[in-house]
Amino acid sequence: MRLAGAHEVRDLLGVSRQRVYQLAARPDFPKPVAVLAQGKIWLIGDIEEWIAKYRLRVGYRPRGGRPSSKPIEEQVRDLGADLVGVGT
Repeated sequence: MRLAGAHEVRDLLGVSRQRVYQLAARPDFPKPVAVLAQGKIWLIGDIEEWIAKYRLRVGYRPRGGRPSSKPIEEQVRDLGADLVGVGT
């Protein structure tokens, strides 16, 4: 099970930490699996599914990155690879 806090979700989405919490208030955003003193915790798989459904599009540009020419499914897999060791 791979877990992510707001910082990791921020990196996955390429948005600010504040924006993560704004998105988390949306009814379509995955529910956290835990709420700790440090903040909310999500399953990375849930976030990746949400990204694939609602956020990714051709030319998606991660924070500081260049537009991608890869298929959306491959972009989602690549985003997860950036978090090696999270939740282990």
